[in-house]
Order: sequence, then structure tokens, then C-alpha cells
Amino acid sequence: MSPEELLEQLEKYESRRKLRDHRPDWLRDLIGRIADLFEPLTDVARAGYDCRLDDMGWLVRMYLGTSEIIGGPKDGQIEHASFRLDVQQLIELFESVEQLEWYSISNTDRDEFGGEVRSLLTVVGKAGDGERVQLELLASPPRYAPPGLYMTTNGPQLS
Repeated sequence: MSPEELLEQLEKYESRRKLRDHRPDWLRDLIGRIADLFEPLTDVARAGYDCRLDDMGWLVRMYLGTSEIIGGPKDGQIEHASFRLDVQQLIELFESVEQLEWYSISNTDRDEFGGEVRSLLTVVGKAGDGERVQLELLASPPRYAPPGLYMTTNGPQLS
């Protein structure tokens, strides 16, 4: 395939992707700015998210993705990324904040969080043009999220 054909194919892919993305521009921008606040404590990681619109506004769940080890003695092992996030900078991304709560959930029966202790920070407020957003920052990704990175002996590979 020639470079011109490859560029044309990439342009078509980008336009199809934009057609599938029904999030407003202000929400895409907010998600990107929140993703920039995640600071992995070791190695590298990618921020993941899930968002949906319901009758209460936008629900956005964000997390750092897991890494799957490829090769070596830990082949197939899934590792969660430890991270820090400046909560003050996070709050400043909102026009106003109605609610700020931190949860520590242990021995939960909900499959999407698993059975181990989990931590969750929830921010409910207004963003964009006064739109209601409920942001949930998860300590680790939900079980349905695939690995964000694959770690090989050559270093991290994007999934």
C-alpha cells in the first residue's frame, strides 16, 4: 500500500469515528483535560473512560487502564496502574461543584468492580454550558475494559 493510500484510509477512518462519537465538543474537551490529570506512579498508563447520557445528565467514568504482560515469567498477568491525581485541579475544571464524595468499597457483590477493595471519587457539578456531569474516578478499570497497554520485553505497546 502506498503512503497516499494509507493517508486516505486514515482520513476515512477518522471521519467514520467522528460520526460514531455523539459526545458534545465540551464533553470531549473535559474528558481530555481530566485524562491529563492522571499521573501514573510507576511506568506508563493510558486513561480510559465510559460515558453516557441519561435523564440526570452525563455520567462519565474514568480510570487508568490495566497493562497485560506479554512474555517472560509474568506472561498473561494483568497489572493495575497506581496513580495520583490533583483533586483541586480536577474541581477547577467544573463551573460549579454540587457534590464531592470519596468511597471505599470492599467485598462488593457487583461484578463490574470485582471483589477486592476499590476506591471511587465522585464529583457532581456543572461543566460545558451549565450541563450536569457526574464524574466517577475509579481506582481500577471495570472488568469489561480491555487492557490499555501490552508490556513486552521491548517496552509498552498500545492496545
